[in-house]
Amino acid sequence: MRPSPSVPARRRPLARSLGLALAVSLVLAACGDGDKKEAGTADTTATTAASGPDKVSGSVASYDLAVGPAGRFMFGMFNEAKGPIGFGTAQFSFFFLGTNSGNETQEPGPTVTATYLPLPGSDVPAGDASKPQYLPTDQRGVYAANVAFHKPGFWGVAAVVDLDGRQEVKSAFKVLPKHEVPAVGDPAPASQNLVVNSPGAPPEAIDSRASANSPVPDPELHQTTVAQALAEKRPVVLIVSTPTYCVSLFCGPITDMAAELAKTYSNKARFIHIEVWKDYKAQQLNDAAKEWIARGESINEPWAFVIGADGKISHRFDNIVAKSDLEPILQQLPPMKA
Repeated sequence: MRPSPSVPARRRPLARSLGLALAVSLVLAACGDGDKKEAGTADTTATTAASGPDKVSGSVASYDLAVGPAGRFMFGMFNEAKGPIGFGTAQFSFFFLGTNSGNETQEPGPTVTATYLPLPGSDVPAGDASKPQYLPTDQRGVYAANVAFHKPGFWGVAAVVDLDGRQEVKSAFKVLPKHEVPAVGDPAPASQNLVVNSPGAPPEAIDSRASANSPVPDPELHQTTVAQALAEKRPVVLIVSTPTYCVSLFCGPITDMAAELAKTYSNKARFIHIEVWKDYKAQQLNDAAKEWIARGESINEPWAFVIGADGKISHRFDNIVAKSDLEPILQQLPPMKA
């Protein structure tokens, strides 16, 4: 479905995440039906690689890359003949291409070692997880490392893994002069997001998995607004996602992971989920989602933000966030006062 001109496009071409990067996990599922499976149990029927070229491909899985302090850079790798590549480490070598993506001049940049970041709910392989390997197609993840970019424009990355010999894949991406999505240190938008008792709110606008016949899942994520939590000076774990319509297929597992953490750490922070779509068929975004992730002519999802009691964003995670990312942050928070 093509968005109308008044609605932000769903993906910026240079930051398309793994929906394309991993060949949609070898057609694991189409966006609509696949995400409904994702929100519950994984599709275990597509566990072997489809026929395709025996060649490694990959794509940048990070959103909103900008000049500034080091932030997480993610890259997914896939072999159409053998499956997704995961675990172990990968080497990232960056190079600056200039303000024109077609520039053939390459200015060397940083080189880092990236580790594998699996999607929440993915299984640890039975083999040696310290080395890269081919995975079943229902296992998804990326290689990630902290990287700082010192100037805006087009950059390239050469990602290398040691699997069946040295495998290298290159990709280009854009680095912005500054972040378009609220970043660490920014004041959090005081959003009046929809909650379970919002008058007249369609259930699917609160969570895309809900309907007139299905209650809003994870009610612990839909009890309070960001504005209310900020007014009360409560820390917040905020997930902005659309579990049913997510392009990357990552929204459901991440939203479920946040709901799991909410049960354990409800005394440490408010946990809030903002559904991206007010009306998906009409391509109408929720106002709260616009405040957080709609910038220019594109949106990307999912996102996770941690907001401190001071009302400022202390952490943000794009596309993939694991329990191991959020839980240490929550463990360091003091219990909230009544």
